[in-house]
Order: sequence, then C-alpha cells, then structure tokens
Amino acid sequence: MIRQMRDADIPGAMRLKHAAGWNQTPSDWQRLLRLEPEGCFVAERDGLVVGSTTAVRYGSEMAWLGMVLVLPEFRRQGIARGLVQHALDWLDLRGTRTCGLDATSMGKPLYEEVGFVSTELIERWERPPEDNPSCGGRTSARSVGTLSAALERIDREACNYDRSLLLRDLCKDSTVAGASCPEGFAFGRPGSSAWFVGPCVAKNARAAASVLRATLESRQGQRVFWDFLPSNRSARELATELGFQPVRRLERMMLRGGKSPTLHSHSDEVYATAGFEFG
Repeated sequence: MIRQMRDADIPGAMRLKHAAGWNQTPSDWQRLLRLEPEGCFVAERDGLVVGSTTAVRYGSEMAWLGMVLVLPEFRRQGIARGLVQHALDWLDLRGTRTCGLDATSMGKPLYEEVGFVSTELIERWERPPEDNPSCGGRTSARSVGTLSAALERIDREACNYDRSLLLRDLCKDSTVAGASCPEGFAFGRPGSSAWFVGPCVAKNARAAASVLRATLESRQGQRVFWDFLPSNRSARELATELGFQPVRRLERMMLRGGKSPTLHSHSDEVYATAGFEFG
C-alpha cells in the first residue's frame, strides 16, 4: 500500500535512510513534510514502512523528486517504481510536469524507464575533520532570521525556479547556520554522518568564497559534504582550495519533455546545491 507520509513515519523513514547509508536526519524529513505534506509518500507492508519517496514543488515551474528508498529485503518487487509513479501522477494532477532528480547508478535504470533523461552531472565533495581544529577567529555564520528580497531574487535567477519557501524554512531552523552578503548566501546544516554545506548562491566567486568560508569556519573538526555541479569551475576551484575532494558522482535527470532549468538560469552562480533530496 502506498499512502501519504506522516510525522509518525519518520522513525521508519530513518530506517530506510540508515539502510542506504545516506546523510539525512529526522529534521530533513520534517522539512520535506513541511514543504510538501501531501507530496511525501511511503510504501507499507503489514504495518512496516518499507519504502519512500518525496516530491517537492517549487512554485508552478519545477518539482524535485527525492528520497526514493526501499528496505534491502523488499527490493526488486516493484516498490520503488510504484512509489515514483505515484509521485509523478500526483504531480501531474497538480499541473507540474517539469520534474528533476539526482540519480545514483542504482536508481538510474528505473528513472529512465519512467521517462527521465540525464542532463548533467552532480558531484559530492568531502572534507575530512582536521586533527587540530582551530576557528581562526570569531565565525560570522549564525542562524539566519531572514533573507532579503534581493537575495531571494538572486536565487530565483540562478535556479530559474522559486525556492523561497525552502530558503525561509532554512532561515527559521535554529540548527542551520548561514552567512550572507549583498551578493550571495550560504547555509550549512547537520547530517547523520557529516555536516552538509548548501545551498549557496552568489553573483560571483568572491562573494561565494566569503559566505562559504564564514559558514565553514567553525567546522574544521567535522566531516563536511558539499554538492555542486562540476560545470561550475569556480566552485570546483574553491572546494579544492578549502581542502575538499570528490567522493561521489550522480547524474542530474529531468523528466522527458521538461526543460532543464539550467538552460535558462545562471547556474554558474549556484556554488552548492540544497542536497540530493531538494535539488
């Protein structure tokens, strides 16, 4: 049975996440439910949550599919396909036909079967914790109460769709750190195995370096993940300079017939994505 996910399903969703070795926390699941309470789904067998998927809409222009997970002992039974198709049908009924996702090599064949095509690569880079961490001064990263309308416009132009609800949710979360300047912003948040930096959007490399350094300044003692599109050479150069190395590569895919938002965006201003589940 496939049904809408509820808050009470989060422990079961975390079991799915642990089985896959992913980095999400209960707060990430809660954020997904806040952003799209009707678009998060689980598959249930005899009262046990055995699979999940989420579909988050960014205005009417774009949707993002994520958290496609199935317990290992229930795989190869069509559960993932059923969940994905259920989410796509839900989006179609609401008139949202442009949908993207970040695909692992395991998930890619399924996504191709239901109509997704690869458009570009996305990489995860990692920085290990330093042996003798030092803040190097007072950090300027903090919980962000709000982003200016100008920064929300910069984000929309960079992505070519409206992420304002996600950005506002991150601003309100006391566990999320962030930094901003007139030309950009960056967020960072806890993960189950590593601190995650992102999203980060900036008009130029100088602004990106400023907000990312501020966000990362007090994290020298922690393992950190950073996801970005390798087509952004400035992001790659900055990640290298800050001690990150590539550890994982996924394929960004779009539902056939839908245009990749990067075709009409300023994607070179996206220095860190919001995570594989948020785009």
